[in-house]
Amino acid sequence: MNDVVTMVDHFVAGRLSRRDLVCGLTALVAAAAGAGPASASQAPALTSTFQALGLNHLALRVTNLDRSQAFYERHLGMTVIPLSAPSPRLMACGPHVLNLFRADRPQFDHVCFTVSNYGAVDAAGRLRAQGITPDVEADRVHFLDPDGYKLQVGGPTAGGQR
Repeated sequence: MNDVVTMVDHFVAGRLSRRDLVCGLTALVAAAAGAGPASASQAPALTSTFQALGLNHLALRVTNLDRSQAFYERHLGMTVIPLSAPSPRLMACGPHVLNLFRADRPQFDHVCFTVSNYGAVDAAGRLRAQGITPDVEADRVHFLDPDGYKLQVGGPTAGGQR
């Protein structure tokens, strides 16, 4: 029940989109439905390292920030989220954010998932407990999936969401 209250509180405070709220609540209901009373007493509960509430942001490395910004504005209707630093360039896409970083060659950088009750120290500890080595930089925690894709977990505003 605490996860439901947390999700609703985040939604009311504007830190969670309606879409992410619905996805998170649906996941909780599906998990509860799959673990009926008979199965709950017979098998130990499986717990995940985190509960992803939704996609937070996607980060790309681009060779020209101005050109990429113009492309995403013109062809996808995204808008810039003002920052004092030139990089990353944050592009609003509904409740989500596309982070553009300047690089010598274009490439995928990472995808970030919003998780409940995020704290960098706690997140890094959870990953280490699962045998995953996190890359921690300030309040950001990155790690690799089995195919080597870089992932990040964060709170509702990890990618520059307003």
